Amino acid sequence: MTYKQWITTTLGRFNMTAQDIEMILVNQQQAIPNPDGEVNVRIAKTALVREFASIIPLADITEGGYSQKWKWEAIKAWYNLTCRELGIAPIDLDAKPRPKIRDRSNIW
Repeated sequence: MTYKQWITTTLGRFNMTAQDIEMILVNQQQAIPNPDGEVNVRIAKTALVREFASIIPLADITEGGYSQKWKWEAIKAWYNLTCRELGIAPIDLDAKPRPKIRDRSNIW
């Protein structure tokens, strides 16, 4: 199995398009110089974790009678499990930006 086939199969459950997969392969050329080469699963998973922000679904799709929802909890579970397996510290996907507090008392 090649890198391209493995990534296509893995991301197929997240409804990624062929263009999304090509973009990931282009962005990860340093890790995966030959997408048609024999897959090393660890390298492929590392490339996907590095590209996670680009594969996160951005919105629910609703048109007329058609609706598509994402299993966000399943996606986060996959990401966290993969990071743990690779020994990479995952980013906190539920973190809210914190306001910066500055001491302006010297202005008074």
